[in-house]
Amino acid sequence: MTRRTYVLDGLCCPNCAAEIDEKIKKLPEVKQALIDFPSARLTIEFGGDEASLFETIAGIARNVDEDIILRAS
Repeated sequence: MTRRTYVLDGLCCPNCAAEIDEKIKKLPEVKQALIDFPSARLTIEFGGDEASLFETIAGIARNVDEDIILRAS
């Protein structure tokens, strides 16, 4: 398992954070995920290809709010 922290630039709504968190947790390669809304940070533990998962999560975030940009912390 790999653990990473990412920043969700543009995350401005707790409801959006909850929706993104819920969708990420449903991904099969994700073991644990937590979005800290005040810091706009996503901490995730996963197995598999990090680049592919990063793109999937970035897409989830953009689908919830097109202004959110995922980046490494």
